[in-house]
Amino acid sequence: MQETSFVPLKPQVLSFSAFLTALFQSFDEEGLRPCVLRNYEEFPASNVGSDVDFLIRRSELPRIIRALGSLPGIRIVGYAERHYVAHLFVEGVSSAPGIRALGLDFIWSLNWKGLEYLPTDAVLQAAMPWRAGDLTFLVPSPVHEAIISLLSTLLIGGWLKEKYFPKVQPTFTGSRLAVLAALSPKFGTKAATRLVDSAIAGNRQEMMSCVRPLRTSLVRRSLMHRTAHSVFAVARYHVREFAVRCTPATLETVCISGLDKCGRETILAGLIPMLRNSAKLVERRNSCSQLKIGCGSSQSDASESSWAEDRRRPLVSMARMIPCVFEEWISRFMKRDNLTLWIGESCFYDLLIDTRENRNGISRWFAKLIGNLLPSLDLWVLLDGAGGVMESEKEKVLGVESPTQLKNHTPFLKTRKYYIGLNACRPAPIVAEEVYAAIVDTLAQRAGETLRRRF
Repeated sequence: MQETSFVPLKPQVLSFSAFLTALFQSFDEEGLRPCVLRNYEEFPASNVGSDVDFLIRRSELPRIIRALGSLPGIRIVGYAERHYVAHLFVEGVSSAPGIRALGLDFIWSLNWKGLEYLPTDAVLQAAMPWRAGDLTFLVPSPVHEAIISLLSTLLIGGWLKEKYFPKVQPTFTGSRLAVLAALSPKFGTKAATRLVDSAIAGNRQEMMSCVRPLRTSLVRRSLMHRTAHSVFAVARYHVREFAVRCTPATLETVCISGLDKCGRETILAGLIPMLRNSAKLVERRNSCSQLKIGCGSSQSDASESSWAEDRRRPLVSMARMIPCVFEEWISRFMKRDNLTLWIGESCFYDLLIDTRENRNGISRWFAKLIGNLLPSLDLWVLLDGAGGVMESEKEKVLGVESPTQLKNHTPFLKTRKYYIGLNACRPAPIVAEEVYAAIVDTLAQRAGETLRRRF
């Protein structure tokens, strides 16, 4: 059969400048005026931050999504919502060489543990126009920007971000009374004055010692003035944080498998940088450390010797699989950030999909049982070095597959929801582009389903 590529090898992406122009134009068409919180000084030429932060009213979020969805050539590949912010990841824009995606945070509440420390309406009402090239957008007033830049790490994380402090200190010095007026309603005069004066003096140790009094004062004053609302806000915060950090809801999983470990290593080396910014955290992960097989000659020889021994002891080989199932399930509920993309590679899966007799001492029925017990993956990528291609049988994800390898792996692949097989007998950059296309297509599809349910 004729070999075909999954996608064009050089996908077109918008420059950061072109993306910003289209984005703000789309916002204007929707009647939106979001406020860019920080790191806008070099717009539209470049973005000095890892993402772009906007302050909005929560009621504006559906129109924000609609505006993003209307941009040509841009796909939303990730969406995660917390109690105060919506994290979106868009593909098709380059903010730096080699990067094809960008994170956008739409914040509607400036808070700690659900308790607001600076009213959103006050920041938006005091926002000022900022001219950057041909663009004009809103930014916070200097006082509000200094407070947000300081408290977003000091109050929330308990640490000082030095990157922003050179702008915070002169603002606090020149507008001391205005800063105190903004902080006192939530923290009280005493705690606010202590923080502001230590920032003006540049006393970082004193600023760190202000963290606990600030939090205590915020909790006490919030409960005094709005008891029921504050209790509900704190409870909602913890529930939503649990959903983000301790459930698989914001975890995207891809397994890349194939018999040639060294060839897969080369492909992954080119793939991981491409996926940067397509999720909050992109991790390359080896499933089940107990079954790692290296690609070095000495490691490979040792591994072959180990599995040759296991072929003579099928029960040992089967027993080694059971802890891996538990490890896979436990890893799904470990703490993670916002939206995580796991790119997994594992001889554990390699052993399961290759069920030829006497290959690894694992019988077909046991491999099928283990496959059914494993947590499902969002995408399965099989790299085949045998040559030849055929069209995928799956409807949701289409690609090219090798009949040689599928003949051995079909029983396992049929238990997977989404999979794609790729002919790896081509240059690694070409295969990496095809794997990238399959992954972002899957991410875009899942994000679209999430957004349809949400809005």
